[in-house]
Amino acid sequence: MIWWIAALLTVLALTLYAAVLWRRVWHRQQQRLAQTQARQGMLIDQLEVLARAVVQQQVNVTEGALRLATLLDLLVVSPAQPVDLAAIHRLADAASTLAIGERRQALPRPERRAQDRQREALEAEQGEAVTNAARRLLEVLPRWR
Repeated sequence: MIWWIAALLTVLALTLYAAVLWRRVWHRQQQRLAQTQARQGMLIDQLEVLARAVVQQQVNVTEGALRLATLLDLLVVSPAQPVDLAAIHRLADAASTLAIGERRQALPRPERRAQDRQREALEAEQGEAVTNAARRLLEVLPRWR
């Protein structure tokens, strides 16, 4: 009889311990979910500011496309309403070979001018499509929240 009571108490203790562990796991999952949602919200806010800057020509179209493409790639959750943003990725891919920042400053002047001409040609060719894609992005971003 005492063995049954000891076995029952052991099972009860293990059940309680399992419940405590499961609660910890559930709590961590909820924290991760909240962090992911907060991060997604910040990314969407950044996308909105940058897309608006591209549409209002406050930022160079090439720079905007590079930054928008990076932010779009960081989105973890697929948006509920997909939108055609291929123009942004096309310009970003085409411009990815151009030197930026310190690398650009380190280039000899003729090479820097050549890259500027290449960037201007890309913007002339694809700038309107990128601006239109940024407009479409601004339209759907509120529904992505």
